[in-house]
Amino acid sequence: MSLRERHLWIAIVTTVGVWGLYVWQMIERIRVGDLATPGFAGEMGGLFLFGLLLIGIAEGALTLVARLLPHADAHEGAAERKAALQASHVSLMALIAMITVVAASLFIAGWIDQPVLSSLLKVMTPANLLVLIANGLMGCVVVSELIRFAMTLALLRARR
Repeated sequence: MSLRERHLWIAIVTTVGVWGLYVWQMIERIRVGDLATPGFAGEMGGLFLFGLLLIGIAEGALTLVARLLPHADAHEGAAERKAALQASHVSLMALIAMITVVAASLFIAGWIDQPVLSSLLKVMTPANLLVLIANGLMGCVVVSELIRFAMTLALLRARR
């Protein structure tokens, strides 16, 4: 397995692990009714920053270990760059589609106005609604990156 493939696996496992735990914690807090409390935004913000720190540390440490393990001393060639470029294009298109869906949903909710917003604001504070929207947008970015990692890995393996 090449160093690039190892790094892609590290990125996939770390991203799924850290953001999976974050989403699980958010769902648990929503389940117990924290959306109606003012502390939800601060708690989720703290967990978000902790997740970013954890991703940086975990990916850095695992990449260092991957570099120390024996691997083929191959330089990135045209095939590897083409695979990364194709995966990045698909990832970007997926991100655009997801952001468009979120934006359209928010537009429709605003257009419908009172019935939707009134029912949402009965179970959460306005700040917590914004936190959920921000998490939805961040989720789009995370899914897009996972698509890029997985597709690059698949294209690299297919080209062998």
